Amino acid sequence: MSHYPSGGRGARPSQHSGQLRRPEDSIESLWPGYLKDGYFDENGHLRIEYVCRDKFEALIREMCPDLSAHQIRRYFGHCRALETRLKAPGVAWESVWPEVKKLDVAAADGAAEKPGRSAKIPALFRDFIRRNVDKIKCQKDFLQGFLPHFEALVGFGQAHFRKERS
Repeated sequence: MSHYPSGGRGARPSQHSGQLRRPEDSIESLWPGYLKDGYFDENGHLRIEYVCRDKFEALIREMCPDLSAHQIRRYFGHCRALETRLKAPGVAWESVWPEVKKLDVAAADGAAEKPGRSAKIPALFRDFIRRNVDKIKCQKDFLQGFLPHFEALVGFGQAHFRKERS
């Protein structure tokens, strides 16, 4: 008898260290063209679809039952802390950008299934973080693009996130 969950025959289909395993684990399957043209329109304004409820409905329906309010607050709180740092006098974007990039690392770790522990976040949320971190190239992308978009996900999903055990 093997001590490994898959009987020693390799990883189960659902165990690939936070990698997308099924098409439904990708935002692209729920929101075709997601972030294809960036956060801003040709006039430099945030594209309305990134803060509009109807665009979030399918994403929330798939993501939120497997994402706890605690986990999303943790990621969003980290982003708000970075925002506060950026707004402090004398703080350069270049000093904060590596911390923004580390969000992807944290999401990859959170989506990884480890022996005796299931993933802390769903692969779909990991894909959300990964795609957004990849799109952030400057302070405006982070503060005026990603943050309002992430805030919309948090707000629209609030009633749907998995509740922590009491």
